[in-house]
Amino acid sequence: MADLKIVLVGGGSVTWTPGLVGKILAQPHLGGAHIVLHDIDAEALDLTYRLSMMHKDKMGSACTFEQTTDLDRALDGADYLLVAISTGGLVSMRADLEIPEKYGIHQTVGDTTGPGGLVRALRNVPVFQHLAQAMIQHCPDAWMLNLTNPLSALTRTVNRNGIKALGLCHGVLGVAREYARFLGVPVSRLAYVNSGIDHCSWFTHMTVDGRDAWEILRERGVDEWLSLPTAQAAEDEAFAPLARLRVGLTVGRNLGALPAIGDRHLTEFLPTFLQGKENVERYGLVRTTIADRAANYDAKRAEIHRVLSGEEPLVVAEPTDVLGERQADDVGAWIAALEGKTVIEDNLNAPNIGQVPQLPLGAIVETRGVLDGAGFHPLASPLPPQLEAIVRPHVLREELTVDAALEGDFDKALAVLASDPLLVRPEDARPMLEEMIAATRAWLPQFPA
Repeated sequence: MADLKIVLVGGGSVTWTPGLVGKILAQPHLGGAHIVLHDIDAEALDLTYRLSMMHKDKMGSACTFEQTTDLDRALDGADYLLVAISTGGLVSMRADLEIPEKYGIHQTVGDTTGPGGLVRALRNVPVFQHLAQAMIQHCPDAWMLNLTNPLSALTRTVNRNGIKALGLCHGVLGVAREYARFLGVPVSRLAYVNSGIDHCSWFTHMTVDGRDAWEILRERGVDEWLSLPTAQAAEDEAFAPLARLRVGLTVGRNLGALPAIGDRHLTEFLPTFLQGKENVERYGLVRTTIADRAANYDAKRAEIHRVLSGEEPLVVAEPTDVLGERQADDVGAWIAALEGKTVIEDNLNAPNIGQVPQLPLGAIVETRGVLDGAGFHPLASPLPPQLEAIVRPHVLREELTVDAALEGDFDKALAVLASDPLLVRPEDARPMLEEMIAATRAWLPQFPA
């Protein structure tokens, strides 16, 4: 692996880089790879670089490291790009959340769909377009493994340029583990098919030792739990593993499917739940605020400083978790598989080549799939009509969003927002979008003032 070059774009991220580097170093097939950390923030980059070197030394890894703020240098001859960035950071995201609140939309995350996801995409799509064009020049055969939201739209942007790109999201595996914990079995005893798009994914089939999961859930009293007032349901310790799936289960039992993503993300794809603060409270939804994100960032940064100063020990990554299962977002395993060193099955956000026949070809869809030296091989995961009715409109808006971002077309962006199920009043779409663009204009040069 001496010649393998892995680039982390957004390598100064204190939230993502330590974990990603740890998983690469823990992967035995990647010993000797050259890892380049790239970021536009030199100070943050130096911090994660020093932590990475400490991680390398503690694990006795033969991998080598480099840090650079020069994108062309970073990409030259690269084999893999891992991308975890946020254009405009928390400053731009504050407008994504606070302005829609004035129009009655109380987003729980605001990074994938709805007004927040739309404007975040308008900022990030041109950046990913630039990355794709730079890859064509410096490393046209490289793979991009994207961890940046909105995951589907950004991965789609890169694929449109003829670059190989897949998206990684830990949500589906995390939810599968929550069902397993509730049912008292290891996740390996769950058999399931998941289908949809990132953050709007569903288990269309799930069995436990051959029995239908819904049947077991109903035997355990899930219908009675779902009928309880939110505050009372939250006190039921037996259902604690399903607490963040309560809205999805409420919707899913009428659709014959189990939610494969938590309520924070799923509710942003549905009407009703986020329209008005009273609804958010009624359904017990937890919102991730800018203050929450800032506190998490500060805590991560402080932790790195403590590790570097020796006040706190460095905890190294392991190739597997305590259950003997591969970890989520395991970029090391993905790279090893694509290099032909192993074969893995995982949750893929990949171009639709027919695995979800109800959705447009080329759209980024989320299903299980196999990775090996020949690339990605998704499993057939058809959407039943009742789920297609939810998912397909978002896929169509996503394609329109990419067009709007690349063309700087306000009318296309307006059409996306005007047809979004989170919108409370149709007359709000234009002034809300105008206000959000004006507030983040520093990162939206393609839209005329």
